[in-house]
Amino acid sequence: MKLHNPAVRNKTAHPCYSLSVPRVVDHDERRSEIAETALGVVLRQGLDGVTLRGVASAAGCSTGALRHYFPTQQELQEYVMAAASSRLREGVLARLQGPHPGATMVEQIASVVEEMLPLDQTRRRELELWSALAEWERRNPPEGGSVIWSDRRALYRRCLASLYGYPSAGGLQDATQPHPDDQVEMWAAVLHTFVDGLASQLTDTPGQVSPEEARSLLRRLLASAAPRT
Repeated sequence: MKLHNPAVRNKTAHPCYSLSVPRVVDHDERRSEIAETALGVVLRQGLDGVTLRGVASAAGCSTGALRHYFPTQQELQEYVMAAASSRLREGVLARLQGPHPGATMVEQIASVVEEMLPLDQTRRRELELWSALAEWERRNPPEGGSVIWSDRRALYRRCLASLYGYPSAGGLQDATQPHPDDQVEMWAAVLHTFVDGLASQLTDTPGQVSPEEARSLLRRLLASAAPRT
């Protein structure tokens, strides 16, 4: 999944450009462009940086122009967090459904799961977005519990179901309920806890666990989880 930094845009591509220019504007497209700029703000400053003034400054337009698309800061933050969640979910699905020619099942699943670990700059940036979403949920608890937690557990449930030979068609929404196989469900919980803990070590104590060690530990865990034949 590619995360874009807000770039200097020419006038015709400016997120807020249009209010003083008599031309047809796609409202939804402009909101999406502003959200793209705001995601860059999240990566640099965290959720607290997503203010009308802060995003307007990053977009190079006035606060009044931004209010045309997002009347309140709450609406802006909600839209940006929804965009981040959708982007991260799409990235996870792309990995799940991507081809893995010639790889063992353990290796296939490891290659998906390790994308949730901050092993390089791109994945560190993705983890920062996940963290921003988690902070948003803490401030604005969603009905029915954490969407972030449910999405991640669904990912690991799908991975373990594949490891145990169950069909893996469908999206993450098809794996939001406990799996009927107790072993799949138990190992999904173990994998979820393991990855969260390993991600914290890689982030909070850099250098104590190398990316190579992290990859090796993940594969050893998955090998232990695999059903015995």
